[in-house]
Amino acid sequence: MNFQTRVVLPPLKVLVVNPLTPSGQMIMVKILSGLVFGEDQLIDLILLVYSNEKPVAEQLKIELVQCGYCCYNSITVSSDLPGVSDADVFCFMSNFYNLNKIELHKVDNDDQFDALYLIIKIANNLSRPVSVQEEPIDDGVKFVKKPKKPEPKPRKPIFMADGLATMDILMSLSKNMPHDVFFCPTPLPDIAKSVLGDYLKVQCNKINDVLVWAANDEVFHVEFEKPMIINDQVNVESQCDWDMVGKDLLQSIDYDHTQFSPSWMKKEFIEKVTVSALKNPYGSIFRAALFAKALRSIWKARTSAENKFYCCMGVISDGSLRTTKGYPYVLPLILCGETWTVNKSFEETPHLRGELKRINKAVKEHHQTFIPYCKKFLQENVINKSFIPDSVESSTGYSTVADSSKSSLVMQ
Repeated sequence: MNFQTRVVLPPLKVLVVNPLTPSGQMIMVKILSGLVFGEDQLIDLILLVYSNEKPVAEQLKIELVQCGYCCYNSITVSSDLPGVSDADVFCFMSNFYNLNKIELHKVDNDDQFDALYLIIKIANNLSRPVSVQEEPIDDGVKFVKKPKKPEPKPRKPIFMADGLATMDILMSLSKNMPHDVFFCPTPLPDIAKSVLGDYLKVQCNKINDVLVWAANDEVFHVEFEKPMIINDQVNVESQCDWDMVGKDLLQSIDYDHTQFSPSWMKKEFIEKVTVSALKNPYGSIFRAALFAKALRSIWKARTSAENKFYCCMGVISDGSLRTTKGYPYVLPLILCGETWTVNKSFEETPHLRGELKRINKAVKEHHQTFIPYCKKFLQENVINKSFIPDSVESSTGYSTVADSSKSSLVMQ
């Protein structure tokens, strides 16, 4: 007798680009363990690698299968360029040194070049198909149609990049893709809480929600919800009192108004966060943790349409808050179902308006330098195939676009 009461969910197709990187492997373990999409969600995992990386990827596949993860349904290794319909979730692990700001003079490095080549080639292959609905032919003959089972609603795809740079490439070089399917995590909220927690000598989980607006890890602005410390008692007795922290807290840490105040938060605090962020904390563990946390937030919103989820994340701007539409930003978001809107708290704050002008300038400068470089890179190394030497093209160990019905990823 079957006592199952929970609905069996259809498997979720998750495609991982660059799965052989340490952070990529950690992400896959988290996904197959149920830490991202839940333990009830079966996963069809697709490992996208270069042709010459297939043997290593097959060994990784065997290792993952033998672990017997609760969400495992199938694992395949592929070198075919993916289309939008090939997966429900696309995970891009770029392996860039700085995920949010690419320094073009460092692209000559082999690892950076390979990562850029892979992402640009995939982005150029992405396009949203134009649906054409055929009109029924009226020939005078009427048929009684049997009632059909309602078809499941197609999932809106998720393109999860590991940084603003990859997300910018995907949006700029793909064709007809909606802006609201691209996401990337950001370390700034966690860094801001860590810096403030150390300064106030409190645990990070006692600090209220943080809102971040950013162009990268150097140009950003941070605000905290009131009260700054959860459960803090704030009594504003005069206009001179600060409504973010209580007097008892200030007395307990023995700080005066020069050491902790609104002006300190706008300048010295931002400088401290910048110094911490510039240490480039993108190690494999931290990168995978950020990626999984952001992807889990998106999925929780997708599966709980009646609830709203507040977070800070990298997205392609819709033009809110006077940001430039179509450009990548880190913004405070409200996730609800398959859609998101920008959290407009502090929108009327004069200081935030000034900071957004500075952020807009940085975003435009990077985009207008980086994307033309990527388009030139696409023309020279992908379209003209100058990246593939003659010895590789003639080798049977590699598949080329001309030799296959599907485009493949070819690598030296």
